Amino acid sequence: MIRSTRYGRQFNNGNLNIQIPKEDLAEFNKDQILFLSDLLSYLDCEFIGETYCLNNFETGHTIFNSYMNCCYIFAWSDLDRLAAGKMVKLYARQVTEDDREIMERMY
Repeated sequence: MIRSTRYGRQFNNGNLNIQIPKEDLAEFNKDQILFLSDLLSYLDCEFIGETYCLNNFETGHTIFNSYMNCCYIFAWSDLDRLAAGKMVKLYARQVTEDDREIMERMY
C-alpha cells in the first residue's frame, strides 16, 4: 500500500479502495457527488470528461489520478454502495491518448 486516508487506500499497482465511514454517511447523503469529488481530491484524483454508457443499464465517468498517472472508471451505480457504507474498488488503467486529449481541453 502506498498511502491511506480516512476515505481511501491506494495500492502500489494504482488500484484505489474508497469507503465512507459510518459517522460521515449522513453528510455524504446530503450531496453525494460533491462529497465524492472532495474525497477524490484528497487522493489527488478528479473527474475528467463527461459521463458515458458502460452497458445497457449503467453509466460511468473517468477519474484521473495525478499522483499515480493512471485512470479509473467510476460506475455511478457505485454511489449506492458508498451510501450503504460499503467499499468500492477502482481498478487502475493506463492513461490513453483520448484521456490526455480530454485533459488538454479541460485545462
